[in-house]
Amino acid sequence: MPGFRRWVKSKFDKNPNGSCKLLAAVLVVSFYLMIKEFSGPAVRLSSTIPKYGANVQCTHWTNGWATADEEKADKVRDAMNYTFWKYRENAWGSDDILPVSGSGSSSRNGWGAFIVDSATTLVLMGLWDELALSVEHIIAVDFTKTDALVDPFETTIRYLGGLVSLVDLYDAGVIPNDVVARDARDAILQQAVTLANALGPAYDSPTRLPWPRVDFSQSKGVADSPAVSSQDSKYKNPVVGPARAGSSILENRVLTRLTGDSTYARNSTLAWAPLVWTKWLCKYPGTVDAPIDIVTGEPVGRQRHWDAGHDSFYEYLLKITLLAPPFDPYFSEYKEKFGLAAGSLREQYASRSASAPNHTMQHLFVARDDDDWFLNKQSHLACFAPGTLLLASKAYEDESLGLFALALLEGCRHTYESTPSKIGPEAWSWIPKFGYDYPIYSPETPREKAEWRTSGFWSTDARYKGRPEYVESLFYAHRITGEARFREWAWEAFTAMEQHCKAPYGYAQLADVYRVEPEQWSGAGEGRWIDMQESFWAAETLKYLWLTFSDANIASLDRWVFSTEGHPFRMIR
Repeated sequence: MPGFRRWVKSKFDKNPNGSCKLLAAVLVVSFYLMIKEFSGPAVRLSSTIPKYGANVQCTHWTNGWATADEEKADKVRDAMNYTFWKYRENAWGSDDILPVSGSGSSSRNGWGAFIVDSATTLVLMGLWDELALSVEHIIAVDFTKTDALVDPFETTIRYLGGLVSLVDLYDAGVIPNDVVARDARDAILQQAVTLANALGPAYDSPTRLPWPRVDFSQSKGVADSPAVSSQDSKYKNPVVGPARAGSSILENRVLTRLTGDSTYARNSTLAWAPLVWTKWLCKYPGTVDAPIDIVTGEPVGRQRHWDAGHDSFYEYLLKITLLAPPFDPYFSEYKEKFGLAAGSLREQYASRSASAPNHTMQHLFVARDDDDWFLNKQSHLACFAPGTLLLASKAYEDESLGLFALALLEGCRHTYESTPSKIGPEAWSWIPKFGYDYPIYSPETPREKAEWRTSGFWSTDARYKGRPEYVESLFYAHRITGEARFREWAWEAFTAMEQHCKAPYGYAQLADVYRVEPEQWSGAGEGRWIDMQESFWAAETLKYLWLTFSDANIASLDRWVFSTEGHPFRMIR
């Protein structure tokens, strides 16, 4: 590891006092991963070693709510079947299908993102014929060849996560041998190794924060092009946000467990080390200022929140403590960092809406902070937070955190039940009840004012992109509390998606969740649909909906950790 030693020495020489904590952390992490944690992988997979359980699922189910609601589960399974076969018949091998026109779309390097990303959903649903077709494609892909620059974040969560999760599901006996043979399992693992090795240059920055892109043809990490990120042009060096830097540790840790090669876990641990053990002062405990210069490690912005671009870093802080055994040397530090971040979310970013003329109820939303500005806006992505906080409330035995999570979930649900489509918008704002007489965002247009008067919030982006975060949190709420209402809310959301998003070749995004009447559209779906279906529709949205209606023993939260892309990983000592 001469390159790694040179990097550590250079960091220490430049700033011996400020880098002591980081130096100690990376040295211990590197030593631990190489010598202790991943020596003898065959022994660690032995059935004689007890599994580590999280003990978060409900243990006091009533009225049969732990058993499957087969009628509803089958309806969601039918939607997955429709999604898969429309893609198979019209766009096989493309990254995605355009659900209105039926054309193929390849914006994820042309390796068949839909196929890889959706495969774990096929496994859990028992769609074995479809899985066999997917595996045949997966083992034939050349993950080293692409005409475009590679996004290490999206590639890790969609492709690498999907591959290693398939291997975990096979090793756990979830996939029958007559569907996927042992040699196919080994080929999938080899594909994961090939892809992870090709992504390796992403971690070759001076700070080990990942480069925004990787040029596979040159095996080199590179900056985003101006066409991709105009924000980067403001800064001297490439920058990265917390989610992009801190959302690879689960996938790479599993790959290290499966292969015994510590390189993958080491890279991903060092990638988020500057965030976990930051030497920079932060305004609120546990939070990270962003974006961050990947050359110096210095925050060059003061954006702080749990929304898009920051979200999955906090999610993974919790989930690494569930995936990793409790004797991990940094288990307590990850747990402490998450606890501080969750406390800051509750105390600094949670914002209750004021009453509106025709809506007296008040709802809890997730705001943002940018330097000295409190931004009263939230996106659909932040609706992941209730599920993550519920997991933490059980794993860390913090009942108050669970109550806070449920209040946030009810806020997300309110955005769904308030629109004519019964689907929440991509982003919205509200008038804060406390502390801000002149909030940054106020309703200005006649439409915004009408929406606010009616529901206490107004949409700032009225699209629905097929996102999973709301139904993801409903899944966690159902599995953790055992309450029937979360299944009911999930069914309301699914029936709305089935009614409004189902298109000739898949499930389209909605142009406007408030515009559902045919007279509001023009032409064959124009003005109604956006001709796009992201792979997370199958990887997450349909998966979480189906799991909400399935038997609670399937993919138990006491035995599996779900990645930010919905791929299940085993908890193993």
